[in-house]
Amino acid sequence: MAHQPRTILGIDSSTGACSVALRVGADVRAVRREDMTRGQSERLAPMTEEIMREAGLGFEALDAIAVSRGPGSFTGLRIGLAFAKGLGQALGIPVVGVTGFAAVARAARAACGDASNALAVVLESRRADLFLQIFKADGTPEGAPAALPADAIAERLARLAVSAPLLLAGDAADKVAALLGSACIRSPATVPDADDVSALGLALLEAGTESQAAPLYLRAPDVTHPASS
Repeated sequence: MAHQPRTILGIDSSTGACSVALRVGADVRAVRREDMTRGQSERLAPMTEEIMREAGLGFEALDAIAVSRGPGSFTGLRIGLAFAKGLGQALGIPVVGVTGFAAVARAARAACGDASNALAVVLESRRADLFLQIFKADGTPEGAPAALPADAIAERLARLAVSAPLLLAGDAADKVAALLGSACIRSPATVPDADDVSALGLALLEAGTESQAAPLYLRAPDVTHPASS
């Protein structure tokens, strides 16, 4: 029996944008992207309905949902994860989590076309530390992600760029590229996108790899506790 391609919805609202993508196997049927720092909760459901209608498919056609799980803004992450989990529960389909690092890394490799360089994804945290994850030339992560100052990231990456320039991606990559100079190649890939999230989610499902839709924050929330009386 021929393999039936899976239909998967990709969601990202982890940064200053909101995007959804509908993929049937390798075929991307519809995509919506909007830049926004607020309002993802109001736009996510209508945008999803728009791409389902554009593709001529009902929600019952979905086999799975893939969602960005961070790092990113606390509010944006919670909106995307809650929407994905609620829809997945209502439809009785699996929800898989994809890190923003992996999504940007996929876009960077696609834009570069050269898989021989190690890759570092540096994402904005809106704080002094930046979010970092390094990927080997074969695409596998080099250790765990971390939150570090730009100069500490540059020092660490310089040690990896001895024999060949490092491919550098992410919306905070410019802050590190200025410190690395010719030791890096700047990728145009900046923030996670639902198209890449859907592709990576599909790959996880087909490999049978478990990836829960749990938030990846990498730093504590900005909460001010009331003074004790």
